Amino acid sequence: MDNRKEQLNSSKYELFILISEISAALWVHIAIFEVTFRNLIHSLLTKICGSDFWWRTPNLLSKRDHLDIMRIEQKMPSNKASDSSYKVLERISFSFWVELCSSRYYEKIWKKLEVEIPSLLERRKDFYNKAREIRNLRNVIAHHGPILRRDLFRDHAYLHELTALLDPELANEVKRKSRVLDLLLNARLVGSGGGI
Repeated sequence: MDNRKEQLNSSKYELFILISEISAALWVHIAIFEVTFRNLIHSLLTKICGSDFWWRTPNLLSKRDHLDIMRIEQKMPSNKASDSSYKVLERISFSFWVELCSSRYYEKIWKKLEVEIPSLLERRKDFYNKAREIRNLRNVIAHHGPILRRDLFRDHAYLHELTALLDPELANEVKRKSRVLDLLLNARLVGSGGGI
């Protein structure tokens, strides 16, 4: 009797544990994409604006985006905000970086990205739409939401594709070490339903 009860409890938690493992494996891809993208934009805008604190450049950002960064700087101890731009960058939301790919920033930022990375040429809308999906996935995972309602195979493909546009070698290394596809296939075997 105890063995049967143990089996029921084990199967009761199996899907929950599997979802947590899939989320953790996807998080590796998300973190690598986010940091690679953030660093690329920062590097580009530092070069264009001639300052590590490029967000202070007049008329570069929308009023709302500029105010968001100013709020971040104001909340930091005064010596931290002025020490290093990276201390500020680390606190800027992923949504901010994604929105820098929107049509609003086409002339000021995206066209310059295309010059730096020719593979991005005429891909702004596609990149932006896929990056928004990744942002949504990131937020669902961060808040322990229901990821199985999503098309996780598609999300995984988007993560690889976007990272490969920015750094092909890094994307291939992540893909080589990734556990995501094995976990997603295992989830199908468990019978999770949803987006899998």
